Amino acid sequence: MNQYETIFIVDCTMEEEVQKSIVEKMVQQMTDAGCVVEKVDEWGRRKLAYPINYKTDGYYVLVTFKAAPNFISELERLYRITEGILKGQTIRL
Repeated sequence: MNQYETIFIVDCTMEEEVQKSIVEKMVQQMTDAGCVVEKVDEWGRRKLAYPINYKTDGYYVLVTFKAAPNFISELERLYRITEGILKGQTIRL
């Protein structure tokens, strides 16, 4: 298992409960896949460096976890298909 750090941006035009449920859903999918989630750091609402889908603000979430290398492609796929996630990126520490 390798140590990873992922950050994803949730659309902040959604209600706060929906934003929290998306964060919980992503963390739950990580633990269901056998990852060891070490830290979930919700940075909150911040201005984006550039507009994404005509949106200028986003709700940032940083997650530090341990996972098998083959899970990262699945995580990136989940970012693309989950409605409400504007962008996501994962790096190996």
